[in-house]
Amino acid sequence: MDLKEIKNIFENNKYFSDISIEDKFEISGITNIWNKNDIEVSIEFNPDYCENLDFYSPSLKLIEEKLNWIDKNKELICKTFIENEGMFYGLNEDIEKQLAKKGKAKIGNLEFSAPLTEEEFSNSLYITYINFYIEDEDNISYNFDLDAEPDYLFGHLANIEIDEDNEILMGGING
Repeated sequence: MDLKEIKNIFENNKYFSDISIEDKFEISGITNIWNKNDIEVSIEFNPDYCENLDFYSPSLKLIEEKLNWIDKNKELICKTFIENEGMFYGLNEDIEKQLAKKGKAKIGNLEFSAPLTEEEFSNSLYITYINFYIEDEDNISYNFDLDAEPDYLFGHLANIEIDEDNEILMGGING
């Protein structure tokens, strides 16, 4: 198997601006999602299925479909995060308590004159990196971490997992 050929398969697509071959089981690259550049992507292949070069083209197609889905579903992903993790509601609760007592709110290094809207919170979210695991030609699992700017997550990251049916599963808060 020629690693240069594999690299060529991945370089000639619309999502990756940079590709590195770590070894024959792992490829890393840089992509652009939600209008943010330089998102690191790691792609790991099941060693049992990657001896044949023909395995990589269908895998790339699956990855492209998943990246396209993520890119087009920011609103759904952010809304699911807001509804399932409680960080948005907890932050607003703290803001409202401080506003009621002091007329202003300071949490961490952030100052607030009003509670956040879901739109403000969602617009702050971005993807830091994406991990793919290619089990075989038909099965792919992936997850990614969300961060926020301004840092409404206060140094934490929110892990999001997407199953094969594009169901969004919360992987928890880490960091």
